[in-house]
Amino acid sequence: MKLLAIAFFLSWLAPFASAQSTAPPENPYSEVTSASGPINESGAPARPAPRAPDGKPDLSGFWKGPLIIGGMFKAVGGPPFTPAGEEAYKNNLNHSVNPEALCLFAGIPRASISGVPFEIVQTSNRVAFLYELMWTFRSVPVDGRGHPQDIEPSFFGNGVGRWEGDTLVIDSIGFKDKLSWIDDDAHPHSDAMHVVERWSRPDADHLAHQVTVEDPKFYTKPWTFQRVFTAMPAGDELYEYACDENNVDRDGGHLGPGPIDLKAYPLNPVAPKK
Repeated sequence: MKLLAIAFFLSWLAPFASAQSTAPPENPYSEVTSASGPINESGAPARPAPRAPDGKPDLSGFWKGPLIIGGMFKAVGGPPFTPAGEEAYKNNLNHSVNPEALCLFAGIPRASISGVPFEIVQTSNRVAFLYELMWTFRSVPVDGRGHPQDIEPSFFGNGVGRWEGDTLVIDSIGFKDKLSWIDDDAHPHSDAMHVVERWSRPDADHLAHQVTVEDPKFYTKPWTFQRVFTAMPAGDELYEYACDENNVDRDGGHLGPGPIDLKAYPLNPVAPKK
């Protein structure tokens, strides 16, 4: 719960200041620390990744990893904004509200770098991601289909998957371009964003995630970042996340996550004075 509270708090801060200059850099893929730890932190032989009945690596399980702040653009030396992208970023910082504070879905890549745990459920023709964050999900077909001709824009976009050896590749287009950030640092994206994710399981306890993002309207070139998730301890699962639960000022018009410090706020607060 401590990790979840930290994620709440940081997401609330994002509209008010850029984390670009003050946040620690993202750790390299092979040296991930904090909540996820290096791949062989104990020095003991890694347990082999399980296999699904069809022979593919089984990505199923409960996974966690550290929140990424300020490091998504490390490989390209910072956000390669177009003029339109720069303007959209300034607008997010100065004139908008963090979409998560409005109880909206994080979408991708934000949902997978939020620091909030998630579950993967895998079958032979579909992979589902169940997110604790906003208590939502996405279900990706892995049956050879392509993107439909007519896509209704959505927060998670239209994703289709395929296997390249032992790596699951998810290609997503068709994103909403309003009330959606790509990370907790208020970086924007347009409706032209294209995201390619590569998921693999190097051993039983780790899940590798590589993401390439291109958005020709807002960024002059694509960029790639990567990280490692760790399997949650046996018995640990997701917590129910009701975004507006315990919000003591709901009647005052402030939609969003409830208070972090429940000791300071009763679960059944006194109604606001009229």
